[in-house]
Amino acid sequence: MPSITEVQEQIFRLEGFRVSFERFGAAKSTIPAYDYPVMAPNTWKISDWRAVRLARYIPFFKGVTVFRGDGEPQKGDVKLGHLRDGYYKAEYGTTEPEP
Repeated sequence: MPSITEVQEQIFRLEGFRVSFERFGAAKSTIPAYDYPVMAPNTWKISDWRAVRLARYIPFFKGVTVFRGDGEPQKGDVKLGHLRDGYYKAEYGTTEPEP
């Protein structure tokens, strides 16, 4: 079983956004892998993603913080597509197609 840090990295690689878990126990405790085959739909909101994809992690965490592309915590419940676009914009400056 992976560490919490490894699960946070698995989420970033699959879902395209960063998270940080607030732990109940020791930082070294292991948890189930984030082993979904594909990313959650862009039309889901963060609350949908938490309810469905993080359900099995409830015994391990007090909470989870989802981060925007600029590294700041995401305050509102936005669609995952908008959240992911923020990462693209932070890296490349725009989400508009440029010739």
